[in-house]
Amino acid sequence: MPLLYSRSESVGRMTFDFPEKKNALDQDARKEMERIVTQVRDDDRVRALLITGAGGAFCAGGDISTFAGSSPVAMRDRMKQQHRVTRMLYDLEKPVVAAVAGPAFGVGFNIALLADVILAAPSARFCQAYARVAIVPDGGGLYLLARTVGTQRAKAMFLTAQVIDAQEAHDLGIVHAIHEEDALDAEADALAARLAEGPTRAFGLGKSMLNRGMDCDFATYLEIEATAEAHIMQTADHREAVASFKEKRPPRFVGS
Repeated sequence: MPLLYSRSESVGRMTFDFPEKKNALDQDARKEMERIVTQVRDDDRVRALLITGAGGAFCAGGDISTFAGSSPVAMRDRMKQQHRVTRMLYDLEKPVVAAVAGPAFGVGFNIALLADVILAAPSARFCQAYARVAIVPDGGGLYLLARTVGTQRAKAMFLTAQVIDAQEAHDLGIVHAIHEEDALDAEADALAARLAEGPTRAFGLGKSMLNRGMDCDFATYLEIEATAEAHIMQTADHREAVASFKEKRPPRFVGS
C-alpha cells in the first residue's frame, strides 16, 4: 500500500510510504488517501489526525509519470477525486497536524497547508513546483497559500517555483515550530495526542468558523459565531470544562 494508516488511542496516523519516489502521489495513492480520511472523519474514536511521510520526505507532489497520455476526461476525473479528499481535509472537524521532513512540493505542500498545525524538521523544503512542469497548482494550493502568506507572495512563490526552507516557512507563518530531525516524530505525536485530549467539538466548530469566515462579511460571520456558541454550550465537553474549572482539576473531555 502506498499509504499507511494506524490508530493509537485517539490519534489517527496517515503516512505516505513510497520513498523510492519521495512519496509522490499516483492515482492509487490519492484514492487510498480519500479512503483513510473518510475513515478518520467517520470514526468517533479518532479525535486528531497526524500526517507524515516516510523515508526522509513528506510528499514530493504528484507522480508526473502518471500524467502522460491522460485524456481531458481522465484528468478531470483525477482532479475531481483529488478535490474530494482536499475538501474532506479542509472540512474535517478534528485537529490535523502535519509533520514535514524533506520535500513538501506541489500537492505535497498543499496537503501540508490543509493541516491546522505544521511542524517541520530543519530538512523540510516547501515549493509550489507546478511552473516547472507548466501546470497550475491543484489541491486548493493557491487558495490556501494566499490565505497564509498573502496574495502577492503566493503569486511569486507559484511563478518562480521558489523553494523555501523550514526557517523561512516558519517566518512566513506556514510552519508553527521547527524540531530537530530525530525529535520531530515524537513532538508531532505529543501534539496530536494533546489535541486529541481536548474539546473536539469546540475545535471542530472553531475550524469551521475560521474557514467560513474567510469568505463572508463580518455580519454573516457574527451570525455563524452566535449559532456555533449556542450549540457548543449544550455539549458534554462544555459542561465538563465548567465543572473542572470549578473543581480546580484537569478536564476529561469525551468529544460530545
